[in-house]
Amino acid sequence: MADKDPTLWQSILKARDWARGEAEIYLTWLPNWLEPYAVDASAAVVLFGTLIAAWRFGAELWAVAIWAPRGLWRWASGYQPPRSEIEIAGDAARGAEEAARRAEQSSEEVLRMLLATQAETAEKGGADLPEDSVERAVGAAREVLLSNDPSKAEAQEALRAGDIQAAEHALEEAYNRELEAATRIGDEAQQLKTKAARTAREKAALAATRSVAEALRWYQNAAKLEPDHFFTQIELARLHQANENLGAALKAARAALQAAKGNRERMVASGEIGNVLVAQGDLPGALQSYRAAMAIAKRLAETDPDNAGWQRDLSVSHELIGNVLVAQGDLPGALQSYRTAMAIRERLAEADPDNVGWQRDYAVSLSRLTGFPDGGFRWSDVADAWGQMEARGTLAPTDQPALKEARSRADAEGE
Repeated sequence: MADKDPTLWQSILKARDWARGEAEIYLTWLPNWLEPYAVDASAAVVLFGTLIAAWRFGAELWAVAIWAPRGLWRWASGYQPPRSEIEIAGDAARGAEEAARRAEQSSEEVLRMLLATQAETAEKGGADLPEDSVERAVGAAREVLLSNDPSKAEAQEALRAGDIQAAEHALEEAYNRELEAATRIGDEAQQLKTKAARTAREKAALAATRSVAEALRWYQNAAKLEPDHFFTQIELARLHQANENLGAALKAARAALQAAKGNRERMVASGEIGNVLVAQGDLPGALQSYRAAMAIAKRLAETDPDNAGWQRDLSVSHELIGNVLVAQGDLPGALQSYRTAMAIRERLAEADPDNVGWQRDYAVSLSRLTGFPDGGFRWSDVADAWGQMEARGTLAPTDQPALKEARSRADAEGE
């Protein structure tokens, strides 16, 4: 060591003096008797913080010096360190979850095909099924498959095996057990009745793909247990209308309006009342109900312009009003309503090209406008819209007749 190099103690004292100088300029406002103590305390804090920072920086440098060569060697040689059993088990669990998710998606597509085939067979046999019976059945099947209720285990196994009839039978047995328990146990009666009503709705939704009468019977069972359940009354209205019992359909639709909670349910109920009134031939009454539904749909759509579902509801209201105006002979008014619906659906279809529902709505709106000389569209446009869905494999079996008709009319236009 050179003669002029400071000793360790001198270096410590020098560091202390530096820290005191740094702290002292901020403590001049203190009383003279307190200032030296505060300066010493602050200097100690400054020195301690400096030492900690230096230690951390040194530790980081040491880590780089130690691990960088090792990481470079592993990268160059391709060596992978042994993994712990916990890591291996975690990867296996994640792989199993992904496989289960893919299997569930595949199972749902198989069920959709089976239910669509069952519905098509029933319609060929003369059954007049609701338009969306397949989608509602798929939703009910999904609800059953996701349920953790042990009473649905047999139905879940049947659905995974693709046996719709066995699933219906299992749900019927579950319903009978739940209904018996609901009747027997007084304290838990309401809870069990609600559970049994839900099971009855699930059974009814599956049955609706093959028999209106069977679905109607099960929704009536659900209504006995939960008379104020909104969607039970809506389904009863639709099925009674499909069964040509319009008086019962109107009663159920009005019961749904009474049970409605929130604006959207009131909108749906008003629209359903309008549907029944159209079937009864009461066009002024239907128009009044549809306009009431549209007023609600418009308020909802304006409160959240980015909500695609509410925008779609508004387009449906305009289309239904257009249908009534056509029946009343008000073609200019009908054309305006159809064009408004078309504009909404075109935006939705362009914003989400993979959404099958939006693409189908767009094709339906096109077909409405072809009925007007100045509608602006031809049947070839409709055939192209349906054809694009067919090319993507998203055209439902129930929409095949619409494609066939559009192509036939497009050919006639070209002649």
